[in-house]
Amino acid sequence: MNRKILMNLLKLTVVVSALFWLRGRVDLAGVGKVLAGANFWFLGLAVFLSWTPIFVSSFRWRTLLNTLGISIPLAALACITHIAQFFAVLVPGVAGDDGTRFFYISRLAPGRVKQACSTVLLDRAVGFTSLFVLTAACIPLNWELLSAQPSTRWVGVAFLCIGASLFLFSLLFLGLKRTYLEGLCLKIKMRFSGSSWIGELMDIATVFSGNRGRLCVVGAAALITQIFICCAFCSAGHAVGIHLPLWAWMSFVPVILVAGVLPVTFAGIGVRDYLLFLFLGAAAGVGAGADQIAALSLLMLLSTLFLASLGGVVYLVYKPAKHAVPPVLATV
Repeated sequence: MNRKILMNLLKLTVVVSALFWLRGRVDLAGVGKVLAGANFWFLGLAVFLSWTPIFVSSFRWRTLLNTLGISIPLAALACITHIAQFFAVLVPGVAGDDGTRFFYISRLAPGRVKQACSTVLLDRAVGFTSLFVLTAACIPLNWELLSAQPSTRWVGVAFLCIGASLFLFSLLFLGLKRTYLEGLCLKIKMRFSGSSWIGELMDIATVFSGNRGRLCVVGAAALITQIFICCAFCSAGHAVGIHLPLWAWMSFVPVILVAGVLPVTFAGIGVRDYLLFLFLGAAAGVGAGADQIAALSLLMLLSTLFLASLGGVVYLVYKPAKHAVPPVLATV
């Protein structure tokens, strides 16, 4: 309990510090004027683009579950994903999102809990990989902006290296023969024969090694998810007069998303604001003033809270029913 209280105090400290930091950089009246003059259509588009990834994420998750022979209706997964968005705001970091999905999927697949929960972790890994790969692909197109100051330059270099490494690793994994991957999984399973969880993990890895086409589909859907979110930032930016090309947003919004999963604040307050000022402050010539950047950050926060509130409504009305699933791991 004491640890939980300390973590909440830390998060509250970050939020309060961020508000004081912002108060010294922006004029609240100026931010109000920017918001009052914001383009309504671009705002609506930003909210819609932020909402759409929930359904794309549900499709990704269903594809992974189907690969393991676990059949869960897409509508149920969409409800769970909505609810996870709600708890992701209440419990910062991946714990709120993934923890919620662990809880619900264990109820929907009672005979396959470990396998079902493994899809949550795999989906998270694919999502992070897509973030880094997308950033690495867009950084060269926007290097002039990112290299304008040392802090953004080093962040750009780090994400470029990580993204390129993950992309090459993915190509290597997809290029290896199925028999080699299955043999490797078998050797690891035999080497750690005393560990049941490693054995189950290798069984799951064996299934996915023979279904790499589905992993490619999941990876493509993950990229689409990140592009939608970047488009949402771009649309909200246009709403308040920040006119950057989409590929510019794609080069630093994933950095904000990765930083946002750190459990150090509530709803990304502080982290999102600082990084937006950091990156947009380097965007010379786009007319991005401090009041506009603060208004953009506030709009994205309100969008997050609005979508979380929808998840809260789903949480109140959705009652998961148990579905029959095969008792053994599929070997398709």
